[in-house]
Amino acid sequence: MDYKNTPEGRAVQSKYGKILHASRPEPPHNHPRMPMSNRAKIFSPFAALRGYEDEIASEGRDHLKGNRIELSEEGKQALNQKISQLRKGQSVKVQYFTDGYYEDVEGVLDSVDAINKELRVYTGLINDTGKELPTIIAFEDILEIGVNMT
Repeated sequence: MDYKNTPEGRAVQSKYGKILHASRPEPPHNHPRMPMSNRAKIFSPFAALRGYEDEIASEGRDHLKGNRIELSEEGKQALNQKISQLRKGQSVKVQYFTDGYYEDVEGVLDSVDAINKELRVYTGLINDTGKELPTIIAFEDILEIGVNMT
């Protein structure tokens, strides 16, 4: 179909016929055109709502929240036995309850603090200052613990 012979095409021709075939005007000499390599940068996406993606992700996770699993007396004794056998420098995998979810963490055991009843595990997590910080896990939050034999 020939666009020029449609009602819309004829309207465009009558309105802009004089300039339709003209070349694009050059910008003034004091304002040169932007190179094509830089043009793409001005159209790059940006986060208009900072933190929005994280908020949406956390809301999606909220419906997965669960309750802490209460171990039987035998289960508690078995877990305490495993904890008592742990040694600094061992590679461990711990499943523990935090903020309504069970998390799995793997890393190198830094210490077993019997007084505060917590484990300190280095997982490779580095803070803003570039220092590696241990993940601190309360004994009461642990569901399962294992030693990696690698």
